Amino acid sequence: MGVKANVCVFFLLCLAVVLVSGKTGRDPEIGDCKIKCEQLRGAEQDEKLRCKSQCEQQYQEKQRQRQGGQGSRGGGSGQYDIIYAQEEQDIQKMVEDCHQGCQGSQGEQERPQCFQTCMKKQFQEHQGRRSGDTSRRGRGSQTGRQQQQSNNPYVFQEEHFTAKLETEQGNIRFLQKFTDRSDLFQGIEKYRVAFLEAEPQTFVMPNHFDADALIYVQNGEGTITLINEDSRQTYNIKRGDILHVPAGLSVYLINRNNNERLVLAKILHTVSVPGELQTFFSVGVENPESSIFNAFSTEVLEAAFNTDRDSLERLFNPQQQQGGVFKKVTEEQIKQLTGKEEGQAWPFGQKKGQKKGPYNIYKNKPSVANENGVLYEVDSDDFNELRDINVAFSLYNITQGSMAGPFYHAKATVALVVTKGEGMFEMACPHLSELQQSYRTSTGFNPSYQKVSANLRRGTVVVVPAGHPIVIEAANQDLEIVSFGLKTDKNEWFPLVRKG
Repeated sequence: MGVKANVCVFFLLCLAVVLVSGKTGRDPEIGDCKIKCEQLRGAEQDEKLRCKSQCEQQYQEKQRQRQGGQGSRGGGSGQYDIIYAQEEQDIQKMVEDCHQGCQGSQGEQERPQCFQTCMKKQFQEHQGRRSGDTSRRGRGSQTGRQQQQSNNPYVFQEEHFTAKLETEQGNIRFLQKFTDRSDLFQGIEKYRVAFLEAEPQTFVMPNHFDADALIYVQNGEGTITLINEDSRQTYNIKRGDILHVPAGLSVYLINRNNNERLVLAKILHTVSVPGELQTFFSVGVENPESSIFNAFSTEVLEAAFNTDRDSLERLFNPQQQQGGVFKKVTEEQIKQLTGKEEGQAWPFGQKKGQKKGPYNIYKNKPSVANENGVLYEVDSDDFNELRDINVAFSLYNITQGSMAGPFYHAKATVALVVTKGEGMFEMACPHLSELQQSYRTSTGFNPSYQKVSANLRRGTVVVVPAGHPIVIEAANQDLEIVSFGLKTDKNEWFPLVRKG
């Protein structure tokens, strides 16, 4: 290896030592780096000066990042930031891997050469990743991640969803019950995750659930109408809106856009059988038997509707009900269905304490915002209807090649839903360690932790119990994740690493 290559690799090592040390003072941090440059064997004086100059530049860059970071809402002190550049973590990993790999080298004299060669190789792979070559990242560890992912209950992929309804005009999908995967989730057994997708110019038939719902508009725009016993409220919804729909409230929905699909992500809190969901349609959507009125006798319906049998048969005529839950509508029909003034209640006007409509998360100032990503948080202090469903909401937008973490949530068990992009997830978990029971000693209990990891892509759901440290990484594109904090209406999290 040439001297110039040595200088490059050695500077990387110096930088890594500084990063791993976690020191915050100027003199120890930059001083250690420069001392190592001076001690570089075989280097010319100008090369040593160049190495020291790189130390200075790196220190200044770190200072700028520290001064530019914003404090965390959940952490409370304003001194922390959970979104870090992936590069720093990569360098730490290089040093640890090379140090560990060279411990078995024969003789003290061979270890420096082994370490230097290893760092050069790691640096080349690091450069390849930065230029978009993500395929080089740990083939062995990737296999391990896939095995871990298939053997842990925390990660839900496409195959764990059930299509309740699926047509050309739209679909409704439900994630399986959390407790179907593990008894560890008994504390959140009443919650379910669901998606609704509606194609452009589509009407979704009126229906209601036996569950409270928090709806997030993931994509598109539309109009939603909520109907209760004495009022009807209509709201235009767009990307970034969240809306609470109480259990039993009839709802119909329209995708009024001509080109864009409307996608809603939902967290549902069941109020009948824990985790069991039922959808009720007042009109038969595929056949008369699918209407809730079919369960009642003709005599009861005649009295309820104050009409005769022939009128009832015309009302529930199968020919009037073709098209299913999702119906294609014309622009004229959309105008008729959405013609009411937004938020209007009828026939008695607005009731005291009535719903105020959707809340857009982007109206809040981000809790964290820097070049590596943005974190938006909404809790009951912002949107008081979150108290009714006992859920807090967050949205992570992590820049390509960056990461969030490590951090943990204080009280919430969190359902992370990937809405855009690809990446990686890691979590420290005490529950899956097979050796945990053998670590009891006469002096007490020594816990062990197993890494839970997952490949993230659109539609992936990950459950994170309270107190479990996690890291979320964005791969070769920006990563967007919706976070539903369950059984609490407050966002409260703590970072494990202090920045700056």
